[in-house]
Amino acid sequence: MLVDNSENNRNKQRQQITQFIGSLKDKTDELDGWARHAEAAMSGEGFKTYLEFRDLVVECESFNEVIQRRLEKSAKEGGNPDLQSQLDELTARQLTLAIHASLKFLRYIAEKNLPIGSRDVFIRELNDLHRMKKSLDNERLQGKVDAAALADQRKVEEILNVVIEKAPQLFSFDNLDDKEEEKPQEFKL
Repeated sequence: MLVDNSENNRNKQRQQITQFIGSLKDKTDELDGWARHAEAAMSGEGFKTYLEFRDLVVECESFNEVIQRRLEKSAKEGGNPDLQSQLDELTARQLTLAIHASLKFLRYIAEKNLPIGSRDVFIRELNDLHRMKKSLDNERLQGKVDAAALADQRKVEEILNVVIEKAPQLFSFDNLDDKEEEKPQEFKL
């Protein structure tokens, strides 16, 4: 009787995790659409679209964390390596989308002045990029993130360095007319 109850609990837990992964896959598909939309309109209202995209990235990361905790609990009771593999694939896809969109965003702000109020967005982007880098270093994702995303990550880091060097000019919104416009530092991508 105890064995049957334990088996039922494992099956129920697996079913819940499977449903969660299905929901996360749907969110990841939605994230893909938002990424394309945000990248296509990276100015004016498109900047707002990018912020909405980043909010969805955070939502996916949070949901991913909930599923990961369930899988870790499940691993103690026998595990579901196939479900872990599915989650890792979704995580890699989410990271790829987020990195690619971040690259577009950083290219945009490196070449132009930031819209007013975007200082907080830039700081958030720094935090998000740090989290993504930590995720990319996770051994479970090794081999699941494609070479293009890894190359984009390196480009993001290069552009970030340029943006950080320009940060005082980018965040100075007063006396804009009093200064001569400095020629932006060039970088090749």
